[in-house]
Amino acid sequence: MGIISKIRHKAAVFYSEQLVKAQYPMLTFVSRNQQEKRGAIGLVYMLHHITEKEPYGIPTNEDLKVSPTFLEDIILKYKKQGFVFISLDQLNIIITSNEKPEHPFIALTMDDGYLDNYTQALPVLENQQVPFTIFIATDFIDKKAILWWDILEELVQKNGSIYFEGNIYQCQTFQEKWNVFRILREKILNFDQMKLEMRLKESFSYYDIDWLEPIRREAMSWEQVKKISQHPLCTIGGHTVSHLALNQLSDDDFRREISGNITKLKDVIGKPICHFAYPYGSPNEIGEREHDLISEFNFKTVFTSYGGCITKYNKHHITHLPRVYLHERKI
Repeated sequence: MGIISKIRHKAAVFYSEQLVKAQYPMLTFVSRNQQEKRGAIGLVYMLHHITEKEPYGIPTNEDLKVSPTFLEDIILKYKKQGFVFISLDQLNIIITSNEKPEHPFIALTMDDGYLDNYTQALPVLENQQVPFTIFIATDFIDKKAILWWDILEELVQKNGSIYFEGNIYQCQTFQEKWNVFRILREKILNFDQMKLEMRLKESFSYYDIDWLEPIRREAMSWEQVKKISQHPLCTIGGHTVSHLALNQLSDDDFRREISGNITKLKDVIGKPICHFAYPYGSPNEIGEREHDLISEFNFKTVFTSYGGCITKYNKHHITHLPRVYLHERKI
């Protein structure tokens, strides 16, 4: 091995180690070592809201937020450490080739289509010249999506007990409120997703709720989607029509959720939709059936919401590539 090759090899090893250590500061030495042995070459971050965090918000929802300042600080930190920021098209080339990149990479993705992606994230990403992807659920932009997790948080925050399907859940303290939020969230995720609105109204019939109020104020417009899609740093990806838990759908409903989503997005932005992220995207909602069905659409990349680093072996798992939450905390 020549001198230049040795230098490149040492640099690649160093950056691989830094990638794992930066992403997994809480893991044991053994766990970190396992990630390195798996051939970590990069990381895809998953974000939702780019906005200031609420100091007393429910952590399950607050973890979906990072501030614009934090986002810029993280970008600068990774650049200083020698990471490169890439688009998902570039990621697809990396994982489908046999070439290992010279430097570890970061890809930034944002889910759903929130207005703050346009108003808060775009200026930061444009200033730093960082590529990004927004996975859009079209019902968000049509203002039809029910952001029940926001409404559920508001209910537990404002009440000392919650009436749900004939049962009473006490939530006086902050810990009780968080516990009740998590319990009811799990129950809602297991509803028949094609009857979600009806089930929500029945389950929370004790309350007078405007279920569409959050989406009217929190989502981008179609005009904004079209405008941001024309930015050279931006990629628009698919995220279903209704943001439902896909494992609760029949095969035909699954296909309609995907095809309806990508058809409308393509009609609006005038570009093919080549990348996709599962709603929720945990092992509780995504399994082998979902992997098989999504493969029918021939996306270049398909993402879950778990799994850690991108490795040199991910070319064999194109229908369930890993992502990691970017939390606003020291990493």
